[in-house]
Amino acid sequence: MSGSDLLWLLLPVAATAGWYAGRRGLSKAESTYAEYSKRFHRELNQLFSASDENIDYLDQLTDSDNDAAQTQIALGNLFRYQGQIDRAIAIHENLANKDSLEPTVRAKAQLELANDYDSAGLLDRSESALLALIASSELQSEACSALLRLHERQQDWATAIDVARQWQQLSGQSKSKQISHYYCELALHEHSIGRDSAAQQLANDALTHWPDNARAIIFLATMALESGEYAKAIDFYDKVENMRPELMPVIIDQHYQALQKVGDPSQLELFIQRIQSQRNAYSVIRKTRDVLASLRGASVADRFFKDQILKRPSLKGLRDWGHDQLELSKPGEQEKVRVICELLDALAEDKPLYRCQSCGFEGNVMHWRCPGCGSWDTVSTIIGVEGE
Repeated sequence: MSGSDLLWLLLPVAATAGWYAGRRGLSKAESTYAEYSKRFHRELNQLFSASDENIDYLDQLTDSDNDAAQTQIALGNLFRYQGQIDRAIAIHENLANKDSLEPTVRAKAQLELANDYDSAGLLDRSESALLALIASSELQSEACSALLRLHERQQDWATAIDVARQWQQLSGQSKSKQISHYYCELALHEHSIGRDSAAQQLANDALTHWPDNARAIIFLATMALESGEYAKAIDFYDKVENMRPELMPVIIDQHYQALQKVGDPSQLELFIQRIQSQRNAYSVIRKTRDVLASLRGASVADRFFKDQILKRPSLKGLRDWGHDQLELSKPGEQEKVRVICELLDALAEDKPLYRCQSCGFEGNVMHWRCPGCGSWDTVSTIIGVEGE
């Protein structure tokens, strides 16, 4: 991108510079702004004309003018966004080391310097810059947040726990939910390498930090199911159902598996009766229909299915109902029903299953950490006509 192209991007920065100048006092606003604007454009020209090898001019750009430093921080960010990481580092490093600037301004430059290092793949330097910032008294919360994101990307969950605890202590704000999920990540790793005892302990640690962590309960239920402790698994799944009913589609297959293997038909019957008495998500209806078909026959299962679809219509339910009617329709009507089924197929398949309540990210895979915004435990099943 040429300097002229980048200048267009810097128009908002110029406007900000003018705003800062305007705040310096109405009595001398015009003269102050004129001088500031002249210097601003002079610095821009220096920035764009400077070679990558020679950036000593940066030492002359900032003396004790904190407003100008704010502008240069923004310029450094623009360089980073355009892939000119060396220039971004030079600008932010210069500002972070200037004793004449206010501590808050230097800290902001240090935070952006850490982001520069991160973008360049210099993760050790990024971590060091953030740790130094946390050790100071400026922008500690922002530094902790950035450091957590860094360790999350590296899947360094043990260190993330330490940082979250430190952040919690510094800010006085609870980070229990994040810490709980970090323990879940550690539990998953231990389980993947066959260390189930350690995995179970870590899942319990997760619940110690946040008792409402449905993910940890589901994990414990899965471990119980795998080890043949079906009664324990059922208790865990019941707890999830009571705590987070919107997660029923996530656990319904495993819940029925435990009920069918526990050896107590009365438990299965009571569960089915509970499902029949309430409005349910599509996945719950579909699975219950399959179970009823195996236990009581297709006619009972079909009747349950139709009753449930009438209670809670959904595109997926109507699609399945349409395919049922296709098999039952007369030869002269099959083509019409088939067209409707194809339309419902297209509509249903195009709809996502999950949505983040924080940023609106949508997808067909359940994530405990949103891929869009990085928030923990904000992705949930979409309930309604177009979802479950």
